[in-house]
Amino acid sequence: MEWILVKPVGLINSKDRAQVIARELYNVMRPVHVQSPEEAGYTLCSILQHPTDRDNYALRVDTDYMIAVHAECNLEKLVAMFPEISASQRYNLSSAIHQLDEIPLHSILPNTVTVRDYQYMVDNGWIIPDKDERA
Repeated sequence: MEWILVKPVGLINSKDRAQVIARELYNVMRPVHVQSPEEAGYTLCSILQHPTDRDNYALRVDTDYMIAVHAECNLEKLVAMFPEISASQRYNLSSAIHQLDEIPLHSILPNTVTVRDYQYMVDNGWIIPDKDERA
């Protein structure tokens, strides 16, 4: 498993941004208008709150996970969470995704996203290994 640290951007804090990204990644597979009421809170990945710096959040992801692309998916909310993506990159992603049946998660994420491994998360206090892992 890997993690993506979600920093606040503009007026949106880390928690809200992480929730939107996780939810919108799910919506690539199942747009809101085709979801059942039970799916209202579904996300593609889990969200981790830093145990001591409670204002910081991360997404637990598998960047090789193949996301099934629904023909009616809309990327507007997802790409809005990454303001660093240029207009041409947004267009290229939107065009490419609608030509595919599935896409690896890493292909949806902008190249400005830094993916962290388990050891980084432990070393930086995000994950506190249980005593069995430390032995």
